[in-house]
Amino acid sequence: MRLLPLIALLTFAAPALAQQQAPTQAAEQPKDDKQVCRRIPVTGSNFGKRECHTKAEWAQIHAADQENAARALDNRRAAGGNSGL
Repeated sequence: MRLLPLIALLTFAAPALAQQQAPTQAAEQPKDDKQVCRRIPVTGSNFGKRECHTKAEWAQIHAADQENAARALDNRRAAGGNSGL
């Protein structure tokens, strides 16, 4: 008979303890997980498009853009500099 109240107490106490631990886990997340929103210009429109990514994702986007720009310049130089313009 003494075991039944103990089991009931543990059953009701477990969710309360889990709720107390949840905010500490959220505080331990790195700052790179925070969303950063930027307005991206859209060709043919006066209004930009809003994009939200983490700092790490923005760094990947920036690196990919730089790589594409460098590849485009290399292709233009390899074609002789004047591609029919």
